[in-house]
Amino acid sequence: MTDDSTGGLDASAARRRCDALPFSSTEELEPLTGLLGQERAEEALRFGVSMHRTGFNLFVLGPPGTGKHHLVRGALEHRDDPGAVPPDHVYVHCFERPDAPQAIELPAGRGAELEEAMREVVVDLPDAMRSAFESDEYRTRRRVIEQKVEARHEEAFNALSATATERGLRMMRTPAGLAFAPVQGGEVLDPEAFAELPEEEQDALRAKLSELEEALREVMQQAPSWKREAREELREIEGEMARFAVAHQLSRVREAFADQPAVTEWLAAVEDDIVEHAPLFLGGDEDAPKDVEALVQRAMQEQMHPTVRYQVNLFVDRRELSGAPVVHEDHPTVERLFGRVERRAQFGALLSDHTMIKPGALHRANGGTLVLDARRLLGSPAAWDSLKRALTRREVEIESLGRTLGMSTSQLEPEPIPLDAKIILIGERQLYYMLAAADPDFDQLFKVAVDLDDEVPWDDAHQEGLARLVAGIVRSDELLPFAADAVGRVVEQSARWADDRRKLSTELSRLSNLLREADWQARDRGAERVGREDVVAAIEAGRRRLGRLREKTLERFADGTLRVDTTGEAVGQVNGLSVLSVGDTRFGQPSRISASVRLGKGDVVDIEREAELGGKIHSKGVLILTGFLASRYGQARPLSVSASLVFEQSYGGVDGDSASMAELCALLSALSEIPIRQSLAITGSVDQRGRSQVIGGVNEKIEGFFDVCEARQPDGVHGALIPDANVPHLMLREDVVEAIEAGRFQVFAFSNLDEALERLTGRPAEEVHAAVAARLEAYTEAARAHERAKRDEPEGEA
Repeated sequence: MTDDSTGGLDASAARRRCDALPFSSTEELEPLTGLLGQERAEEALRFGVSMHRTGFNLFVLGPPGTGKHHLVRGALEHRDDPGAVPPDHVYVHCFERPDAPQAIELPAGRGAELEEAMREVVVDLPDAMRSAFESDEYRTRRRVIEQKVEARHEEAFNALSATATERGLRMMRTPAGLAFAPVQGGEVLDPEAFAELPEEEQDALRAKLSELEEALREVMQQAPSWKREAREELREIEGEMARFAVAHQLSRVREAFADQPAVTEWLAAVEDDIVEHAPLFLGGDEDAPKDVEALVQRAMQEQMHPTVRYQVNLFVDRRELSGAPVVHEDHPTVERLFGRVERRAQFGALLSDHTMIKPGALHRANGGTLVLDARRLLGSPAAWDSLKRALTRREVEIESLGRTLGMSTSQLEPEPIPLDAKIILIGERQLYYMLAAADPDFDQLFKVAVDLDDEVPWDDAHQEGLARLVAGIVRSDELLPFAADAVGRVVEQSARWADDRRKLSTELSRLSNLLREADWQARDRGAERVGREDVVAAIEAGRRRLGRLREKTLERFADGTLRVDTTGEAVGQVNGLSVLSVGDTRFGQPSRISASVRLGKGDVVDIEREAELGGKIHSKGVLILTGFLASRYGQARPLSVSASLVFEQSYGGVDGDSASMAELCALLSALSEIPIRQSLAITGSVDQRGRSQVIGGVNEKIEGFFDVCEARQPDGVHGALIPDANVPHLMLREDVVEAIEAGRFQVFAFSNLDEALERLTGRPAEEVHAAVAARLEAYTEAARAHERAKRDEPEGEA
């Protein structure tokens, strides 16, 4: 960097160029496998993924567009050790607690085997049960029991009939049931004949009838107990037959899962339950047990048909995995993370069973890695607290959102599943720092920070890496090859994004978008390669798409609506530079800053602050320049001056201290009455010793003033003053560089107030300071004279 004869920076200092790359196109380059310059982040990511200790979950932080998701995907896909395949999980009905389905862990692939095996059991079970109950053995044993009951009835009735005959009575069957009647001469007496018998004989017969009727009642009272005994014997037979059929059906499942104690124990409970519900498998068979209604009622109360109770819900299936799972959940709500229990409408109610339990991302990632977007996770109600609870307890519990939020609801409570998963959160730095400061659990659960760099040095190694990164995107997106000069222009634009000619931006999304747009430009003109002109066209097209506000602002400067002088001189007036940011639009524009002075008590009024339009940093800058005034001019005498500073035609907020040097120059111009050149604009902050300090957005600020000057058809040389610390940040637009080369525009660097004053006024700095001191001395004398006049004024006079 050198200064030309006018003192301005030469064109080489205004923009760094990338020329003479050692290849002709990206076809010759080997694509970059990772991200550019993220060695620290990649090292942290490798450590966090391979560290299998409690709490060593990861938070990948960095600005948007730096490739955080790309880095995580690449690291997980290219691991040397993909990890072991975790086990399957199934849910089955719990017979002891029907509202708490039981979770069973099985080796990978065995869950599907158990599900299929039990499905066959449920399908074949009705036929097997019918076959057992239609067998000759069952019919014979049942008939024996029925005959036994019939024989007991027959024996009791025969004994009553014989007793009746001995006593001159006869047992008869009538439409109303069994009855006894007197007999005479072998014939049953009718009521008329009975009434003709002597009174003593009638009484004797009535006594006999009463005794036999009492005996009949005793027999009839014993009949239900005989039936109960028969039913109990029949149930025993039914249980034996059902258990025989069930044992045969379950034998293959028991053999296949003999090495799984939890399955074996559950199959025993299944067998007992099937035996208990055996009548439900027999349908409308006439020979089936008749005590079905109570069993059906019980099944309805338990919300499912018994056959559903024996089905297996293959909750997490690992058959297709070759290593530990990696799950990316883009919408981390409570249900999508922790699973849910679905419901069905039945009899006017919403009912559930274990087959309606659905897994969440944590279940699918169990034994592996779960990748989540931190902002979306925090934006989902209760998801963050539920995740912390799961990581702390090391188990996944399925809960409805209503229960999580404390609202009463009735549903199944599935048994929790042990959790062993690595959680990777991806988000901006602001979220990471906010969680670290506000949540005491965060540091204990997310101990590994993977911090991506915003930028990398622009050296040969990183320049080559960026070229290879371009080559990789070109190939993956099937773009036209990029010529070397096109890649060079991309490298220059990357430095522009970094706001530093010594750095390259790592913002992957902006780079990818630029490459795609340049590819479109090349295809639109029928080229076979993307050249430098296509990259330039893509950049300009992007500026035009977002340029409406900038163009309208330039029009207002050109027609005089916004008043900024670009020629001549003025006292107490200077062109400051600022940057406007609206959405994705960012551009610079000049602002007239003016100062007025008067006799006072050494205070500087910041009109922006008084009008509540100035931010805290801007107010700090004004206080700093006030401190400089007091230090420079108030050592021997009090400052008898008051001043006002304002951004003219500023109707929005003003913040930042980048105008403090301009405000100080305007104030000194007003005090010294030495005019400032309006063909120049200045930016930079000042410290209390008058030294310049670096500011942001220097390229946009210079270009904003350049655009206003160009819009007014300049008739002379214009320029901008920037702190010398900002010179390494210059990556100006090519049209600005061309104007510098042509001598139509200049950029000046200054290190302190004196250098800025000399450039703005064209006078030696000491001359300006002497004029300021003389003015302040005059104010001091005027103040003293005023005080003497007040003391000498007679009392009572106005």
